[in-house]
Amino acid sequence: MENYPKWKYILVIAVLMFSVIYSLPNIYSSYPSLEIVSKNKAINKEYIESLSDELTQQNIEILDHSIEDKKGFLIFSNINEQLRAYDYFYKNNDLKATLTSYSSVPEWLTSINAYPMFLGLDLKGGVHFLLQIDVSNIEKNLLLEIKNDVKKFLILKKYRYDSIYIIKNNVNIPIQNISSIPQVIKDINEEFPSLVISKSNKSENVLLITYDNESLSRDIKSALAKNLAILRSRVDELGVSQPVIQQQGKDRIIVQLPGLQDSTRAKTILGSTATLEFRLTKGVPVDWLESKKKGKSILNNALLYEQRIGGPILLSRQIIVGGKDIKGANSGFDSVTNSPAVFVNLSDYGASRMLTTTSKNVGNRMAVIFVEKNKNEVINVSTIRESFGQRFQITGLDLEEAKDLAILLRSGSLSAPMSIVEERTVGPTLGQYNIISGKQSMYLGLLLVCLFMFLYYRFFGFVSILALIVNILLIIAVLSLFQATLTLPGIAGIVLTVGMAVDANVLIYERIREELLNGNSPNASIYTGYKKAFSTISDANLTTLIAAIALLTIGTGAVKGFAVTLVIGILSSMFTAIVGTRAVVSIVYENKKNNRLSI
Repeated sequence: MENYPKWKYILVIAVLMFSVIYSLPNIYSSYPSLEIVSKNKAINKEYIESLSDELTQQNIEILDHSIEDKKGFLIFSNINEQLRAYDYFYKNNDLKATLTSYSSVPEWLTSINAYPMFLGLDLKGGVHFLLQIDVSNIEKNLLLEIKNDVKKFLILKKYRYDSIYIIKNNVNIPIQNISSIPQVIKDINEEFPSLVISKSNKSENVLLITYDNESLSRDIKSALAKNLAILRSRVDELGVSQPVIQQQGKDRIIVQLPGLQDSTRAKTILGSTATLEFRLTKGVPVDWLESKKKGKSILNNALLYEQRIGGPILLSRQIIVGGKDIKGANSGFDSVTNSPAVFVNLSDYGASRMLTTTSKNVGNRMAVIFVEKNKNEVINVSTIRESFGQRFQITGLDLEEAKDLAILLRSGSLSAPMSIVEERTVGPTLGQYNIISGKQSMYLGLLLVCLFMFLYYRFFGFVSILALIVNILLIIAVLSLFQATLTLPGIAGIVLTVGMAVDANVLIYERIREELLNGNSPNASIYTGYKKAFSTISDANLTTLIAAIALLTIGTGAVKGFAVTLVIGILSSMFTAIVGTRAVVSIVYENKKNNRLSI
């Protein structure tokens, strides 16, 4: 038998050390915890101890507390206590609490970036949302954009037309001079090549203009990308560690929030397209109502209802500043009344408009309107005491409303409305049950495979068992190194890998047996068995790997979680089954006179 290269021995030892070291953090206990960040106070031992005592007084059981890298951690024995503490601190505007996990991994491991794996929603518990973008809203905005662009173009070219209107998916343009229609179509096509232009069947002087499929797809893709960025910003504000936010298909987004159980608040934050408008009040609502009864209307006025008292408020239709002018927002407390408030920062343009308006309307009242899809509510009406511009505050909300409004204003309004088409909540108890079930299935599969291999292939079976254990350690080490998220389908992928990993060894061992039956020496049989079985093993694993990569690339959610561990498992099993076992067999049988093999 040829000498096995020394560099392969070194490689096997290096992989073994890597597997052990980077899978080691997962044996340390992990506890539900809150990561504490304070806006006004330094995180030190005394401050964390005071928070711990505060929770104890609220009958919330706390296991321990810690400070690492200038971050404070409150550690709990179970998720229920963690969520109770999170709800309690949510009312405290001075600090921010983030749901996370605390692991007692030694510092020497963390210094080499060795951390435990993240657990997915189905193992840790939490909420899952599938959001779908409102395509009809994008189509509507696209038609409005076409209408405005074409209208400006016709004015520029001095073509005469009647009132432009939108019906269904077409912008209708009545051209006064029928003879000029061919030239109008030609000019519009040259200026806007992506538009689809046709003549109306009902009227020969009416042009129908709409968008092409490519323009619609481009706008949907753009809106989805912007919404993804905004949703990530909003999820960060919710205080959830290791969230999953990813696109699914052409018009959907998956949001998974491990550890969060308050689905109602999460839905409000994620699905909201909310923004604010600031308008002056106008006249008396009774005058508006009376005029409406008589069939008259007061120009530039709109009637809305105040959120708190439900009474009518007559407002100017002219918007002083809107959501696009808001550059920042934070919740806090009014310095005079100590009531909850939202502190708003405007852009330079918005600040200039606000300063001009308030300077001219000192003594008049201004309303703050909360705009959410087709629902408008007046959340605050106050008298302008003095002129102001870039920074001001909004009052009249309770603490939770103020915090949520600040989150929405900071992240910005969604580019297009989204609706929640699927919602699931996984309780922490069910997540723990899934972990136990997954472990038991893996242990049972490993035990049965090891028992078969040892009884059927004896010493060589024992070698494959060692390779199988290293293979599992290697999968865990890679998942931990890249901080991948382990899900229940991911555990299924590991269990499948346990069975697949010994396939290569079975092929090799059967080939060795054939060589022995053909009269070859034990050393020659080992060499030939590994050499000739390699092509079959590589081909079989390559085809499986291609399918797994396709699942990883195209799949989402549970499919992707399964594909991650399957891809890692295929690569690691090929290494351990071919290179790893070959190294062990070479150590035992190489350069020795062997009369028989324990196979």
